Amino acid sequence: MFDKCRVLGFALLGMMGIAGHAYGDDGQIGAPYAVYTHGFHVADADANYRLTDWGYGINTHIKAGGLLSLFLRMDVSSSANGRFINGSAEPVQYSSGGYSRGQSRSIVIHYDNWTPTVTTLQPKEPDRETVPASDLPNAIDTLSAMALLLSTLQHTGHCDGSARVFDGLRLTMMKAHGPTPTIIPTETGEVFRGAGLRCDFIGQQTAGFVKGSSHLNEMKAAHPGAAWFQNVPGVGLVAVRIEFDHPKMGKIIAVLQRRPTLSRDH
Repeated sequence: MFDKCRVLGFALLGMMGIAGHAYGDDGQIGAPYAVYTHGFHVADADANYRLTDWGYGINTHIKAGGLLSLFLRMDVSSSANGRFINGSAEPVQYSSGGYSRGQSRSIVIHYDNWTPTVTTLQPKEPDRETVPASDLPNAIDTLSAMALLLSTLQHTGHCDGSARVFDGLRLTMMKAHGPTPTIIPTETGEVFRGAGLRCDFIGQQTAGFVKGSSHLNEMKAAHPGAAWFQNVPGVGLVAVRIEFDHPKMGKIIAVLQRRPTLSRDH
């Protein structure tokens, strides 16, 4: 579960993967999310991030929650920082580490001339295909992709765009479009309800597959998702609900649990 959340923005959050806020100020946002699948609470995620006109910094923390915490240990922190240049995100560094899939894991990516280089990968995954070096130029990490989406929404009023996302193991093509005025769904106990904006996205893994996987066709398929934004007074546009399809687990939904915090430097 953790791997797919990381690839698709969550997780979110990240996309576990992450959530979002779009604005041009230099305040830092803190936003807590609960993650559900098949109606069950399975994880908790916190996002702390700062977006400016010139750059971004994001930290996320995801851990097993609800029923899942009784059977599975998962506790992962990720961070990314970079610059915005001519409407594009130029990452400087991405890191992710913690406990998942039965052991401690760590990935660090540095960027030079718009190209990612994995400087730390523990443990190695020899059963996974290597992403071709020719596919890596201009690929960005999951959190930087979300920062780019939020910056685009803030400055242009739309979320149309695409990015190649490399998390250190897999390469995924992400495409987003919208927003569409809509009513925020309420079937997962959403705290924030009513009118909002919906941005739709599609993620499709293109490289870095597990060799001989019985789920190869599902992993290669395109998987849709969506993020619902609402204007929170005093904070700005915030992603209050994020959902995407997982090839094994079905629909995964992340829901904002309470009003985000906004702190400014003094």
